[in-house]
Amino acid sequence: MAKPRDYGERNRKPLRVTRNSVKRLRTSEVTPPQPLLPDELITEILLRVPARNLLRLRSVCREWRTLISSSQFANEHVRRLITTDLSLSDPRVAYNHPIWLYRYQKLGDFSVRSMLENPTEPTEVLRFQGRYTRYIVGSCNGLLCLVEGFRKKSRAMLWNPCTGLVSPWLEIQSFSFVCGFGYDHVNDKYKLCKIHDHKPPCTPRIYTFCPNPSRGTIQVQDIPGNSIVGKRKGVFVPGTATLNWIRSHETTLDCFVLSLDLVKERFSEFSLPHKDPDNETILQDLSVLTNCLAVCYKHQESYWSVWLMKEYGMTRSWTKLAVIPCHPRLSGDYLRPLCAWGNDVLVAVASSSKMVVYNLDDGSFEFPVIDTSLLVNDTFLPEPDGLVEWSFYIYHESLVSPWYRALRSSSSQMRLVKP
Repeated sequence: MAKPRDYGERNRKPLRVTRNSVKRLRTSEVTPPQPLLPDELITEILLRVPARNLLRLRSVCREWRTLISSSQFANEHVRRLITTDLSLSDPRVAYNHPIWLYRYQKLGDFSVRSMLENPTEPTEVLRFQGRYTRYIVGSCNGLLCLVEGFRKKSRAMLWNPCTGLVSPWLEIQSFSFVCGFGYDHVNDKYKLCKIHDHKPPCTPRIYTFCPNPSRGTIQVQDIPGNSIVGKRKGVFVPGTATLNWIRSHETTLDCFVLSLDLVKERFSEFSLPHKDPDNETILQDLSVLTNCLAVCYKHQESYWSVWLMKEYGMTRSWTKLAVIPCHPRLSGDYLRPLCAWGNDVLVAVASSSKMVVYNLDDGSFEFPVIDTSLLVNDTFLPEPDGLVEWSFYIYHESLVSPWYRALRSSSSQMRLVKP
């Protein structure tokens, strides 16, 4: 029997539309998203990021802010910067005008990288905002030690130009131009040494940046008066906890390195490289290159020689790094090597703001252009007789806090500002 034509339509069941409701999971069943990288690897990556960028990365998340703000991270970060190749970081030069030239002390700052990579382009100079009479006496771990006041009452502070933080003031009585600033890594303390050399014997004092400066001030062994020669700012050698000066013996007139151990707070001496007896040699100054103590000699008017002490305190480890021939633009000048960058050595001319780059491979010279016009717009004072010496200090941008133990550092109005 044939089925009617509409049989299928009459027996078709209506379609049922159903909606699948979202099944809600209990809180206990929700698993938080897992980080893409383990914490150890994230830390290792961040330790390779420049300090200026790390300041911005603190806002990524709470965990990163806690990590980057910790003193342990800051110390490890700056340690790696100093002990690795300088080309992986961006060291900077902070410098003073000669202290007697201007009513308000002028402080400048510029990048080593930009100067070496583009020596023909004027290097951008940043100035320190404010009208202060403050003088740089040393740099260490990204901190600058500044002294204010030069009469009976003087005081010092630590300043991190990258973060803008400063330490509380440290009273140091009257100031002496024979001084030095360094870091005691054994006790995690920053120390300032001041040597009064007007009347023999000299009376060195060590001031420790701490909550109670009176307990951190000691008088160490006397040394003969007027025996410190050359640049009278102590040279700090990273990793050795030592400050170093050149000392001349009154009887033999021979020169030695006077070393102050900031951990033991004691002085010692060791020899400089031997001079060439057949060539009139003038001892120039001490400095630090590739984390080694360095010394520069001038040989008549023909060349300079730069020596490195490969193992600190071991006189047999003095090694000649470079022989720099005299150049017409450097005749009679007083040179001080500042840093080694690859095959280039950056040299400061102490009697001016001039910088020189000497290539160790081909013996070529570059004279980078530095625009210091922003730093000379204040009242000029008469220049005294004698050498006009500019003070140059290499420092690395770091997150190290200029704190005293149990005392917080504070924000400062001193800022690096662009022209």
